[in-house]
Amino acid sequence: MNKSQERSNHSSSANSTPTMHNVSDTFYTSQRKGSHVFRVRLDATGFTLQRESPSGVTIKEQTVKLCDIVGARCMRLKKTSRSLARCACVNPGTPAAGAAGRKGATPSKCSTASKEEDYGCDGGDASAYLYLFAYVLKKKSLRSSLHRERTVLTLRFRSFDTFEDNMREADRWYRALRWQLHNTLEEIFVDRLDESRRRRALVLLNPKSGSGNAREVFNMHVAPVLNEAEVPYDLYVTKHSNYAIEFMSTRRLEDWCSIIAVGGDGLFHEIVNGLLRREDWAKVLDSIALGIIPCGSGNGLARSISHGYNEPYFSNPVLGAALTVISGRSSPMDMVRVQLKERVMYSFLSIGWGLISDVDIESECIRMFGYQRFTIWTLYRLANLRTYNGKISYLLADQEASSSTSQAATEQSQQLEELRKLQSSRSCNMHIDKLASDSYARRSIEYLPQEFEDVISLETSINQSFRSRCDSWLSGGSRRSCYYSISESVYHSLADESEFAQQSTAATAAGLEHFGPSSSLPVLDEPLPQSAGWQVEEGEFVMMHAVYQSHLGIDCHFAPKSLLHDGIIYLVLIRGGISRPHLLSFLYNMSTGNHLPEKNNEYVKVLPVRAFRLEPHDNHGIITVDGERIEFGPLQAEIMPGIARVMIPK
Repeated sequence: MNKSQERSNHSSSANSTPTMHNVSDTFYTSQRKGSHVFRVRLDATGFTLQRESPSGVTIKEQTVKLCDIVGARCMRLKKTSRSLARCACVNPGTPAAGAAGRKGATPSKCSTASKEEDYGCDGGDASAYLYLFAYVLKKKSLRSSLHRERTVLTLRFRSFDTFEDNMREADRWYRALRWQLHNTLEEIFVDRLDESRRRRALVLLNPKSGSGNAREVFNMHVAPVLNEAEVPYDLYVTKHSNYAIEFMSTRRLEDWCSIIAVGGDGLFHEIVNGLLRREDWAKVLDSIALGIIPCGSGNGLARSISHGYNEPYFSNPVLGAALTVISGRSSPMDMVRVQLKERVMYSFLSIGWGLISDVDIESECIRMFGYQRFTIWTLYRLANLRTYNGKISYLLADQEASSSTSQAATEQSQQLEELRKLQSSRSCNMHIDKLASDSYARRSIEYLPQEFEDVISLETSINQSFRSRCDSWLSGGSRRSCYYSISESVYHSLADESEFAQQSTAATAAGLEHFGPSSSLPVLDEPLPQSAGWQVEEGEFVMMHAVYQSHLGIDCHFAPKSLLHDGIIYLVLIRGGISRPHLLSFLYNMSTGNHLPEKNNEYVKVLPVRAFRLEPHDNHGIITVDGERIEFGPLQAEIMPGIARVMIPK
């Protein structure tokens, strides 16, 4: 029997008997108020804890949903200097015991299931511990919004006399959970050679994006989540502008199942355009999912994804995005092909001409104010309003596209309704105060205190002592820095002079050919056929903005009806002659999505189109694509429905 047949048979047998991976057991706790009995069950719905009375009647039940659990780890107690001499795994008085007590001693591995090294057991305690990492939806009060809170569920196994037997039982639960989580992954995230493993992720980080703290954000907030979920990754730091384009267009990408942009929308724009410069672009986009960690100024795509799936954003944008890129789920996403005079490029967010583009680019001079720079420069530009003369031709979305939009909107609304029904998991009140106390938080990391007697405990985000740690960032001057994590991930430093640098230089010098999907429109310098349904708007404009995501920024809800995959460009036109109060009202209400008129009027029009052409009559102005300035001149754009895949929340 060959390996592929073995994998097929194994997969079919696993899928046919999912109950084999459902585990349950009874746990006990002893507290001052008395002992309690808990029935704990793990299945496809998640972790269910039932508190039972002495007569066996269920008093209270809670469930940590499987979609909220990211991973688990088996561990044993850590040695303390007080208990070192009587530790069961080291004989007192031996050289090994003395070495173990010295600083810098090599820790012992707990189990094959544990991805982290830890110290030996404490005082002969043969217990094994299983930690489950979950990020549950919580609400602090009736008036507050939902947010994700990190919770660690701890199970203590001590039914057997030896640590090995207890760890074997903990490992059985660990593997059952891994199977349940692995079963929720889409096919592209699963290793084809070993179906029990997850494929690697490629992380591209722009250290200059936003306020320049992307490196620290990844190190402190993203890498720990990837480690808890045991997602292996390779991290590359961009060296210069268009680095991601060169990287994506020349690298072999077969080893990665996803590409994660740690930066702003500009970095994501480079990744997309690099992929569409490849000759095998169709194959790559079909087998790789894209994700983004918002570290830029605008972060329109990250905000659109969280909004579309009702995922909390403002409480912790980076956490929500990190959970999204480990979800193992993806959705098709529309792209827009943009034809300029000399080149072709692709866009995922917007195309702008006029007021909003002016604010986006001209406010770079006050970038130190972060996202507030847009508000400051909008007021300045409103006081010094400009108009631009030009001609805009557009092709309205047809009935087929409209019907598909309605269907997609219905499906997504159903998903949102299910998500809104999610109830936050409530914590068992078992020594929570002890876990959350300052004195406990200051104790050593990643071990249970000797006096901890509970079999089951829940840890909230107040105490981060169980959070997986990452090595500190190594010097940027090293040629290649290894960044080891639980998932054996690798960090390539800024000074990494790899073979890629020579390849990209040669490709750039040779003038890399554009591939990607072909256009169905006439060439840019040819007239548009009126018989095909093209309509024209001509004259003075304050702005034109074409959008295909719901948000342009974190608080700019520009196209409320837009979905990731609806095949529509929302073309917004504002004519010259609009009053400043009317324009101010439009700009002010963009944060809520109430700025667009229900019916088009003389000055403001919202047009659902599938293609358009812009022909400026002036020889000056600013045109942006995905927030990046491009050469001024005529352009035409058309929607390319669902050619890319983007990662979405569970």
